[in-house]
Amino acid sequence: MRNVWVLSVREFASNFSSPVAYVAISVFLAVVGIKFFLVDAFFEVGEANLRSFFELLPMFFVFFIPAIAMRLVSEEKRQGTYELLSTLPVSDFEVILGKFLGAFGFLALALVATLVYPIFVSALGNPDFGAIWGGYIGLLFIGAAFLAVGLMTSTWTQSQLTAYILGAVVSGLFFYVDAMLGSLSQGLKKVGEYVSFNAHFQNFAKGVVDTRDVVFFLSVTALALLVASFTLSRRRWN
Repeated sequence: MRNVWVLSVREFASNFSSPVAYVAISVFLAVVGIKFFLVDAFFEVGEANLRSFFELLPMFFVFFIPAIAMRLVSEEKRQGTYELLSTLPVSDFEVILGKFLGAFGFLALALVATLVYPIFVSALGNPDFGAIWGGYIGLLFIGAAFLAVGLMTSTWTQSQLTAYILGAVVSGLFFYVDAMLGSLSQGLKKVGEYVSFNAHFQNFAKGVVDTRDVVFFLSVTALALLVASFTLSRRRWN
C-alpha cells in the first residue's frame, strides 16, 4: 500500500503544478452556479432546496470527469514517462489504483468547493439536510465510477483528446442507458435501470443510502480499474 500512497500523492500534487487545476475548479463552480441560480431560476422558485443542483451535477460529470481522467495514463505514454514508471517495483494495478486515488482526491476537493451553494441555500431557508448529505455521498460514488471509466479509457490510447471522447461517450452511455432503452420499450427500460448510473443515483439524491446502489457503484469502479490494469499489463508484455 505504500507504493499506492506515494503514487496517489504524486498524482494529486501534479494537478496543481500548473494553473489548469485552479481554472478547472473555477469553471466547474461557475457553470454549476450559473445553471443552478440563473438558468433554473432558483430565486423565482421560492423554495430552499437543491433538487436541481443534484440533477445537474451527475450530468455535468459526464463531461467534466473525463477531462480529469484523460491525462492519467495517456499523457504518461505520450511523454514516454510510463516506460520509466513501469521499471519501478510497482505492479500495474498499484499504478492504476494510485492514479485513481490521486484523481479522486482532486474530484473530492472540487466537490468540497461546491459546499458554498448548500451553505448559501441554508442561509435563505431550511433545506432537507438529509437529502443534501445523501446527495453528496452519491456524488462521491458516482464520481468514482465515472473516474474509473475515464481512467480505463485513458489506458486505451496515447491521445488525451481520444481518451476524453471515449471517456465521455462510455460515461454517457452508462448514465443515459435507461432513457435510451426506455424509448424503445418499457421492458428494456427496466433492464437499463439495472446498469444506469442515473437510476442508481436517484436514491442518494432523495437522502436514501441504499446498499444496493453502493454495491453497484463500487462494483463498476472496481471492474473498470481491473480492466485498466489488464490493459496496461497486456501492453507491457506485447
